[in-house]
Amino acid sequence: MLVQFNHRLLADQQGATAVEYGLLAMLIAVALAGTMLSLGNEVETQYDTISTEYSEANQPAG
Repeated sequence: MLVQFNHRLLADQQGATAVEYGLLAMLIAVALAGTMLSLGNEVETQYDTISTEYSEANQPAG
């Protein structure tokens, strides 16, 4: 009886599949977070550039 239980337990892959899906979801979340941070920095840089150009263009000639 105990031997049969051990064989069934070792053959059961549902727990392993759930762990794999969890790891995959975590990897996707980390990749998305890194991408968003990088994109956020790029957008901030672009807004700063636009703001600077706009300010310089509106300076009175002198």
